[in-house]
Amino acid sequence: MKKTAWIAIALSVAVSSVVIALYFSEVRFLKSFEEKTYDLKFTLRGAAKPHEGIAIVAIDEKSIKELGRFPWKTRKPFADLIDRAAEAGAKVLLFDVFFSERESKKWDSALASSVRRSGITVLPVVIDFKEGSVIENLPELQDAAKDISHINMTPDEDGVVRRTPLLLSGPERAYPSLGLIGAMEASGTERPELGDGEIKLGGNVIPVDGELRMLINYTGPEGTYKRYSLSDIVGGRVGRAELEGKILLVGATAVGIYDLRVTPFSNNTPGVEVNANIIDNILRGDFMRRGRTETANDLFFTVVLTVVLSFTTLRARAAITLPFAVILMAGYSWFSYLMFLNGRWVGMVYPIMGIMLSYSAAAPLRFFMVERRAKKVRAMFSSYVSKKIVDELIKSPEMAKLGGERRVITILFTDVKGYTAFSEKYSPEEVVRVLNEFLAEMTNVIMEYDGTLDKFLGDGILAFWGAPVAQDNHAELAVRCSIEMLRRMERLREKWRREGREPFECGIGLNTGEAIVGNIGVEGKKVDYTAIGDSVNLTHRLQDISRIVKRPVLSGDIHDRVKETVDAEYIGEEQVKGRQQRIKVYALNGLR
Repeated sequence: MKKTAWIAIALSVAVSSVVIALYFSEVRFLKSFEEKTYDLKFTLRGAAKPHEGIAIVAIDEKSIKELGRFPWKTRKPFADLIDRAAEAGAKVLLFDVFFSERESKKWDSALASSVRRSGITVLPVVIDFKEGSVIENLPELQDAAKDISHINMTPDEDGVVRRTPLLLSGPERAYPSLGLIGAMEASGTERPELGDGEIKLGGNVIPVDGELRMLINYTGPEGTYKRYSLSDIVGGRVGRAELEGKILLVGATAVGIYDLRVTPFSNNTPGVEVNANIIDNILRGDFMRRGRTETANDLFFTVVLTVVLSFTTLRARAAITLPFAVILMAGYSWFSYLMFLNGRWVGMVYPIMGIMLSYSAAAPLRFFMVERRAKKVRAMFSSYVSKKIVDELIKSPEMAKLGGERRVITILFTDVKGYTAFSEKYSPEEVVRVLNEFLAEMTNVIMEYDGTLDKFLGDGILAFWGAPVAQDNHAELAVRCSIEMLRRMERLREKWRREGREPFECGIGLNTGEAIVGNIGVEGKKVDYTAIGDSVNLTHRLQDISRIVKRPVLSGDIHDRVKETVDAEYIGEEQVKGRQQRIKVYALNGLR
């Protein structure tokens, strides 16, 4: 396995471990952030269609205006409400209102009679866990009610009501919530059954946590459910057709009564509407789940996304990885939202945190690795190829396989004519100076035409095109380079004449063929990027022929590739040393 892969695995393990540790530590601000993403999904989804059988009997501004300031001095409006609801055939009447203090014997008795006579009235209690007590209604009302429910609400730490305890234990008995009682009465189910992470109610299985709390899948903001003003029902302005078969919840909606809750939709939702949502969820089986499956999803995607981004960031360029990271975050956010629409609260914060931490750690690491690789490539190739080629290799190091590989390349070999005679006439220092001048000028030309300088062979130069970077026009580049080399050579000859030195000439051979190119040598001692093979040897032989024809010599292979752009004279078929088969040879005159 490559070193980069091992680094990516190590990075993924480190980042995943950190995120998972934070996940199970339940850091408050991260947990709060996750909860806010849950709230945001409700806002994005908007209101859904409410259950048509649920309605609110509102102690609203209109009721207060007609019946006086709340709490009312007489309990007659409530007694009248119960009588009218029962007469109209309401299915159940659920009170989110307390009657814990006595008013008068007359009206307390009248209200108790209405409650008993109706057979549909459910009254509330509140469990005070600090005092270990239960706040109840008057005993005669408590005894007259069809059932008793708790109306405790347990907001999360940020004050938002997202969950509701469906069952709470008091000192003497367990109390179902108002919402659970409403669903039981509406569905005709006498008692719920407790299971592992669930409560069974008739045909519905309600998902709950270890504290028997249900996530509320809010139908919509305040005002989603049908409302009837209590004064309109008492005053006979709401008929039987509107109340018959309805699940009626009685509670305060007027702002001044202060029975308002914070929900994902609003900071001012009447508590009675929260209970309406709970009943709606249970009756329709429209639950929001946050259990073992969702936890497994969070952990799975945290690890997978961390691994994917670590590998991508370490292997690809920043121009790709940064947009890819953004796309991953957007894609996972969309997935999380789709799961929400299907009733599952899968986490957003931790998988996205894994993406962000992976990128934050991998991007600088890749930069360090790329810089290190760039230095290595630059050190390896800067003496062989032009800066342009080096830059291409740094951007795409995969273009240069650092081991040997077969490639079709074009080879150029140039050698000085009469070098031995020249060196006999001049001092060693003078010979070296002139030779260096020749080698420097020819090397510059090779670099200008994006060639790879293989090596200096005494007074000769071996270069090739087509490696380490692939070049579709490698044959043409080599031919153009040879023509420019002759032009520069002529300038050098004129300079040497002016200096009183005897100028020399050079021969050039060019060939296209398959060769082995790569780093060849002893690692840690001496390694060169070079080309070897029969095609290289043939180029040496062609350079020998160029000495005779006094022009660059092309093999038939390279001539076939450039014949449309060059002017070349066919010399014939030559028998070269080391080859059994004769080869076609062309003398290069110039470009067409």
